[in-house]
Amino acid sequence: MGLWAWALKAYARPGVAAACLALQDRHGQNVPYLLWAAWARTTDPGFLAEAARRTRAWDAAVVSPLREARRKLAAMAAPINDHRRELLRTRVRDDELAAERLIMEALEARIRPRRPACSTLECLRAAAIAWAGEAPDAALRTLAETLDAGLPSTVEALHDRDSGQGSWAHMDDQESELEDDLRARLAVLGQEHSDLDVALQALAAMPMPDMMVIGRLKRKKLTLKDEIKRLQDQLTPDIIA
Repeated sequence: MGLWAWALKAYARPGVAAACLALQDRHGQNVPYLLWAAWARTTDPGFLAEAARRTRAWDAAVVSPLREARRKLAAMAAPINDHRRELLRTRVRDDELAAERLIMEALEARIRPRRPACSTLECLRAAAIAWAGEAPDAALRTLAETLDAGLPSTVEALHDRDSGQGSWAHMDDQESELEDDLRARLAVLGQEHSDLDVALQALAAMPMPDMMVIGRLKRKKLTLKDEIKRLQDQLTPDIIA
């Protein structure tokens, strides 16, 4: 399975999106880079440092400006037309995802074959140090645990990536295109839910917050929460014993 498809599936797992955003917003880490590191299974400092350098340059020039614009658009109100603002925010969000996909594909192309396996936490920790010089261990452990809870073991992931066979290939054969679409939609909705949190915090901090806008965003947040729960239920249906 390619990195982008793997990342979409991983991000849609319960708890993964929240763990990724905590590392991004609270610790200055980079989500596409960390997910690549978990998928690549390497702790090579030089290899990770080069990947971090390339990712940081692309992020500063393209991804971060798009993210900042998307988040600001979530909180803007009159005199901007609300419907057209939302359409613009959707386009910016799609461009941001496309930019993240481009850097992940560039990183994927640099994968070295037959690297020694490491645990998810070891890989994430080495990547975090290469990125920022330090590792927020508690946050990294949370991400590693949420990834490991729903993904193949380290040995399986390495074998399947290098050979093109095994559990990931089997999952590809079994999972429908509809499920992939659901996971992609779930990842987008999770990002939108996070955007609303940021927008609400910004509005609440204003000297004279617009309560009508705050109320509208809170209602939208509840709607998103319901939709996220519905999609999660579709992906993990109840098992009747």
